[in-house]
Amino acid sequence: MPGGAGTWSLVFLVGIAASFPSTVAAEEVFDRARFIRLAASVVKIEVQNRDGSYSLGTAVAIAPGRVVTNCHVTRGALLVTLVKGALRWPATAQSADLEHDLCILDAPKLEATPVQLGSARDLRIGQRVGAMGFTGGIEMAFRDGMVAALHRLDGSKVIQSTTAFTSGASGGALFDHEGRLVGILTFRLPGPQGYYFSAPVDWIAERVTAGDGFVGIGPLAAIRSFWQRPPPDLPYFMRVALLEAGAQWPEVLDLADLWAAAEDDSAEPWIARGKACLRLDRREAAAKAFSRATMVEPASSEAWFNLGVTYFRLGETTELLRAHATLSKLNPDLAEDLAVIAGISRQ
Repeated sequence: MPGGAGTWSLVFLVGIAASFPSTVAAEEVFDRARFIRLAASVVKIEVQNRDGSYSLGTAVAIAPGRVVTNCHVTRGALLVTLVKGALRWPATAQSADLEHDLCILDAPKLEATPVQLGSARDLRIGQRVGAMGFTGGIEMAFRDGMVAALHRLDGSKVIQSTTAFTSGASGGALFDHEGRLVGILTFRLPGPQGYYFSAPVDWIAERVTAGDGFVGIGPLAAIRSFWQRPPPDLPYFMRVALLEAGAQWPEVLDLADLWAAAEDDSAEPWIARGKACLRLDRREAAAKAFSRATMVEPASSEAWFNLGVTYFRLGETTELLRAHATLSKLNPDLAEDLAVIAGISRQ
């Protein structure tokens, strides 16, 4: 770890899954020592804006002298400085993907070990993930949680997790349990369950070592990213999340119908409909919705998990066991969670 890094501390905070039990396969328990080492690859960002204000955020080293962060952190920047302990490095150039809110910064003298890149496409519901960023823009924090949902968008999947983070952590890292970077902490929505979203690292894969497309540090164009649009223009999964946060279940049903018509190859709208039906205590309707989701996407472990839970609530043991058997092949950890919920004993 470079000199001066000892002047900040790493705070560990454990996140609790809102949707799934806390049973976790032993091989997926996080190695704390590994994540302490990964902290050397995560730096604070200090931004001096055009209007004279200052902003704070987080960035992750992805290549020698290069980091990724959220564009909303640096949008109005005249000067961007990367900070680790007492060490400071200026960013000299940037490559902005405003639609996806992902900016890559060049800082040639940066002393930070690049992380290993993973892929959001390889994640599964219920998998352990860890978020690392500067809580409140002051202190490095690590939160251990789970993948709660994966939302298909633009060739990859936006990651929804139970790893809570604050504004200063924007641009921070979401790691899988092997320590691979799979997402960039990007935005959160209000709600009793907590809705925390990370942009998939897949969106920057082709630009990590690219030499073109970089310009000097300066204010970015006033283009809204996919998650900053007015509610009617948001992706369907975000519009549903906003309704869920307000417990507007009939409205979720209506929106799910529109979503299913627009994306007839996606299980997500049927899962959203099923969850809303459960909230309205329409269990038979929920079972039909989750069953339709499994037909649209037979490999959707989220659909099979929710279908199994619904059959358990309906008292349909034969169908419950069938759903559990299918889920065991797709996602053994989630199948174990279903077994805990439904009291399925091992044979």
